[in-house]
Amino acid sequence: MSRQSHNENKRFGGPPQTTEDLHHHIPYLVNRLASSWNAEQNKRLGTCGINSVTLRTLSVLHIHEKLTVNEIAALAFAEQSTASRAIDAMVTSGLVERQISDQDLRRREVVLTDAGRKLLDASWPTMDEHYALMTRDIAAEEIAVCGRVLLRMIENLKPKQS
Repeated sequence: MSRQSHNENKRFGGPPQTTEDLHHHIPYLVNRLASSWNAEQNKRLGTCGINSVTLRTLSVLHIHEKLTVNEIAALAFAEQSTASRAIDAMVTSGLVERQISDQDLRRREVVLTDAGRKLLDASWPTMDEHYALMTRDIAAEEIAVCGRVLLRMIENLKPKQS
């Protein structure tokens, strides 16, 4: 049996036995990429005076305009307590504001301020440079396929609604 067919047949057959097996294990690769990306991203963003949670929060608010802390936590891939602390700091520094919803007086929403928008715009070139480094020498078509496959995997893992 060839090594490749061994890896294909071993898909659900137990833990990896070799480094090569591990390098064919998609969850391992996704976690390794995310870990490397986040570590370097935080170093780069530090030069802009922010971290990845702040950038993701600014980004999702830029797209969605008004969100609750729980919605931000889900969209920015942060624990609720981490998102809450980050938003507190962002309110203090004037990057976001808390508002009462027009539709539901019990709902507290977070919105981006002009200062937050300016910081997002100023820090985004740092993200673009990092992304360019990560995707260097990879064809656009391969990046597109990778994105589609990852989105399908994410969709497969979403809880099914009954």
